[in-house]
This record gives sequence, structure tokens and C-alpha cells, in this order.
Amino acid sequence: MRRPSAALLHRLGEERADRGRIIILCAGLFALLGLLIMGGVDVTSIQLARVHMLDAADAAALDAANAADKGAIYRGGVGSTVALSSDSVQVDARRELAAQELPAHVAGWAVVGGTGTPDGRTAVVRVSGTVHPPLFGGLLRAVGADVTITVQAKARSDVDQ
Repeated sequence: MRRPSAALLHRLGEERADRGRIIILCAGLFALLGLLIMGGVDVTSIQLARVHMLDAADAAALDAANAADKGAIYRGGVGSTVALSSDSVQVDARRELAAQELPAHVAGWAVVGGTGTPDGRTAVVRVSGTVHPPLFGGLLRAVGADVTITVQAKARSDVDQ
């Protein structure tokens, strides 16, 4: 029986070493792929939370646009739009937002500065909230980095005459 040559044994040893490197490379690529997928899930979750917050701000702005400033109505009557005050917009926006259920992964939200009426006819509502992504949220909280989203909605109630 013939014994394998030294060159053949050397080549077989190199092939085994290459297989080990390929396994490590594949494991690294699968780990990277897993991180990318998890990051995509978190980004999607944050985007969905933003959309839900925008819906809540829209509802609050619509409610606040109907919050007539009674003093302005008594002084000047009802014109082509509902007369608003920044105070009435803020009060109604806070009440409407408090009545809504927090969306998934939103830890809390509030009506923030910039809410009011710039012209006495348009209700502007700004809502800011903290979002905790489902997969990396704990890691972000551990390092003290929260995801904060601020959205703005506007509404105006016109009076048909």
C-alpha cells in the first residue's frame, strides 16, 4: 500500500484550516445579519410610534380647533372661523391627549411648548414622547440614551354661513 506524499498531506491540512476559517466567517456574517434585522425591527417600531403620536396630535389639534375662546366670541361674535386662544388650545389638547391610550413602546408623552394659536384661528399642537424600542431599548436606557420624538399637527375650524 502506498503512503500519501508529504505534499498531499500538507494540502489536506491547509484545506482543513480553510474550513475552520470559513465557519468563523459564516458565523460572523450571520451575527451581523442578525444585528441588522434586529436594528430594522427597532427602527420600524420607532417609526410606527411616531405615526401613532402624529395621529394623537392630529386628534388633539382637531379637538383644540373647536375650543372657542368664549371671550373673543362675546366681544366680536362668530366670524368665518372659530376664534381660539392659546390657553384654550393648550387645555383642550392636554385633555384630548390624556384621554388617549399610549401606543406600544411609547413610555410617555405630553403636550409641549409651541402648542397654541399663532393667529387666533389655527390650533397648533406639539406632542413629545419617549419611545423604548423593543429589542435595543434596554441597552439604550442602560447608557442613558432615550429616543425622543416630537410631532406637530395643525387644525382650523371654519364656520359655514
